[in-house]
Amino acid sequence: MRWLEIVLAIIGGLVIWRIGLWAVRLLATPQQPAPNPDEVMEVSAAYRCSICGLRLVVTHAADTDPKPPRHCREEMDEE
Repeated sequence: MRWLEIVLAIIGGLVIWRIGLWAVRLLATPQQPAPNPDEVMEVSAAYRCSICGLRLVVTHAADTDPKPPRHCREEMDEE
């Protein structure tokens, strides 16, 4: 019975350590720089999530052909 408590304590400690490591890495990741306003162009692109049905219209992007955004962990479909 005592060995079970030790094993559970070690597993719990490893889980807490991994969560802490994840949080530190998340905080240490630098933000992406803001796009230059002179390089942003007007576009008209409509997307739809094939899983939940969310619709999104992109009106401004850095390229004339923006890549589809991700929603529900999948790339959205162009309309």
